[in-house]
Amino acid sequence: MKFFFQSIIANKNTALVILITLSIILFSWIDKFRFDASSETLVLEDDQSYEMYEEINDRFSSAEFLVVALIDQDIFSTKSLLNLSKLEAKLEEVVNVSNVISILDAPLFEQPKLSLVKSATNDKYLLLDDLNLINAKQELIESPLFNELIINDLGTAVAMQINLNNAEHYEITVKNIRNILKEDQNFVSYLAGPAMIVSDTIAYIKNDVLTFGFLTFLMFFILLIVFFRDFWSAFVIMSNASLVIYITICLLGYFDWPISIVSSNFLTLLFISSVAVSVHMIVKLKEGKTRRFSYEESLAKIFIPCLYTALTTMVGFLSLLFSNIQPVIDFGKMMALGVVINLLISFIFIPALIGIRGIAELSEFSLSKIYYKYLYSNTKKIFKNFGVPLIFLFLPISIYLSSGLKVENKFIDYFDESTEIHQGMKFIDSELGGTTPIDIVLTLPEEEIFIDEDDLFYSEGSETTEYWWRQKNMRLLKSIQSDLNQIPELGKDLSIVNGVLLAEKLNDFNEMGDLELAFVKNSLLTNDKAKDVLNSYISSDDRSARINFRIIDSYKDINRNDLLTRVDDYLVSKLKDTNVEYQLSGLGVLYNNLLQSLFGSQITSLTFVFGAIFLMLLILFRSLLTSLIVIFVPLVAVGFVFSFMSLFSIPLDIMTITIASISVGMSVDYAIHIAWRFREEQKISRRNAEINTINSSGQAVLITAMTVIVGFLVFIFSNFNPTVLFGLLSALAIFVSAALALRFIPIFLESK
Repeated sequence: MKFFFQSIIANKNTALVILITLSIILFSWIDKFRFDASSETLVLEDDQSYEMYEEINDRFSSAEFLVVALIDQDIFSTKSLLNLSKLEAKLEEVVNVSNVISILDAPLFEQPKLSLVKSATNDKYLLLDDLNLINAKQELIESPLFNELIINDLGTAVAMQINLNNAEHYEITVKNIRNILKEDQNFVSYLAGPAMIVSDTIAYIKNDVLTFGFLTFLMFFILLIVFFRDFWSAFVIMSNASLVIYITICLLGYFDWPISIVSSNFLTLLFISSVAVSVHMIVKLKEGKTRRFSYEESLAKIFIPCLYTALTTMVGFLSLLFSNIQPVIDFGKMMALGVVINLLISFIFIPALIGIRGIAELSEFSLSKIYYKYLYSNTKKIFKNFGVPLIFLFLPISIYLSSGLKVENKFIDYFDESTEIHQGMKFIDSELGGTTPIDIVLTLPEEEIFIDEDDLFYSEGSETTEYWWRQKNMRLLKSIQSDLNQIPELGKDLSIVNGVLLAEKLNDFNEMGDLELAFVKNSLLTNDKAKDVLNSYISSDDRSARINFRIIDSYKDINRNDLLTRVDDYLVSKLKDTNVEYQLSGLGVLYNNLLQSLFGSQITSLTFVFGAIFLMLLILFRSLLTSLIVIFVPLVAVGFVFSFMSLFSIPLDIMTITIASISVGMSVDYAIHIAWRFREEQKISRRNAEINTINSSGQAVLITAMTVIVGFLVFIFSNFNPTVLFGLLSALAIFVSAALALRFIPIFLESK
């Protein structure tokens, strides 16, 4: 390796030209780098539930939709209705909007109320007909079809359902809709719906990456200048990290690996990893300069521990491949790729830069000396006698606490209470029937239809009732919907039953027979938008009926898995003596499947990563005892972070699952550097090995840890709560990892 670094330094200009040329070539792929928070990023690999979800959407012509809640105490006045009509027309012109359904499109049948048969030609509409607006308002509030769909119970808020055309992304659509709502001065408005959650999540991720990425970069730069007291050293570290990030982003564009919610902090992690490697290199080069070592000799000495820390970090993130969650798998691949790029670029770019301008001798602010004098030496005996036993005692306690980790989270909790998206979701949850949809599809067995043409009442084109439009089957459907509607976590329910209940209300609440059901199916709703609403809940052959519920995401102590289990158990019991098949699907089901797989995949991946890292440590140190001492550091670090999450009821979700990988990666990094340097120093002087290790590798660990912790704490100012938690937990993980590596390893290796 010494010859390799000698060649890089001697041919510094050539090395830099090659790196610049590579950067120019890769630039063509940077525009393919993208963010993605679609439903595909919330599914398991080969998830049959997702295939079912797509199949159901196709079968029932279900489309993505948004909900706009409009608040106006005087909504049922001619002036407000005209304003609503103008707003609806503007929204229908937005790109990717199929149509908009509001109270203006709701047929009113009781102005005045006639018989059921006459109701088909008695439908009237707001603004189109001369109506008593107070009576119209009451009719919509009491409507089994439209209540909580387009109007709340008090009539003080109405909703518009914005149905969307199929599109890959809806960011522009959501942005345009939001702009129209902001320009409107007539209503207080809230926007919600799955498409908006996706769009806003991407917006928050992009904003956090840009805003906090810049702040983190700036803080890192300032802190490194303070610690090293050398602008050039800080510039080398930050320019190297920037080049690593740039090349990785270009390659992500080439491989078409988008940033999802899970991997939203990928760039931050890679940046930190690059800074850590660079700091160790610069500290070693400065130390070598002081001891009169050549640059290539110092680089050769630091390369081996950096190589093994890179390999162990790669193993840590590649362990995520054992997850069956696609975005988590992608995150593992991204980080593994980034670690490889970081190692290669750092040991080419930094030697080339120092070939142009050398590194000054040790002049940095000596954190290690302050640490050793005031925190280490004075408490060494206390830590050895009391701290170490407590750490060993803590391990079984941490296992117990970790087993109590929750895997439940709410979409609404992702956003700060002050944000528009949180307020909108909460309002729609409480006033307009919930947010996250789940679908129950009930399918009757296929049957052969016999038509008796000798029947005196038979005529060509006459309507017959089939499948769910028969009275006995409709009774079952009504019973299921009514029973499930009693579950408090479920909000608005919608199916063909709602249309039938509307007809029964018009029929003085008399039950529909087969003949009346045929009338409801074919004649009652003549308005295209109203018909489309109900047609999306029955298959074209009438065999399959879909009941849609919206989960009240803000419901206190909601447990999705328990909720879906109760629904499933009910359906099994209800349908056990029938030949009706059922399917449970929807975005709520997909998200729950993902959450439930997190804990198992986390245990599997951690088991693999600790086993693989231990084998690599055996190869590196060729000592069973040293390997056990080093592996103990990440074990305690992960246990501490998981215990902290359990004690403070922080759920394990698609964001916090990455904390374990960070804990393992950083703690192994610190532990290897300290253990490697300690063993090297022991060969020179066993007596001074401890203080020399802390003043050399310990200095690099302290600079890296303090810089990174401050950088992570910047994330607490985000409005995106997963980013806040990520910053806090990552800072905690790095603090524990650095403290353990600096304290634990010297004590045990010294007594070895």
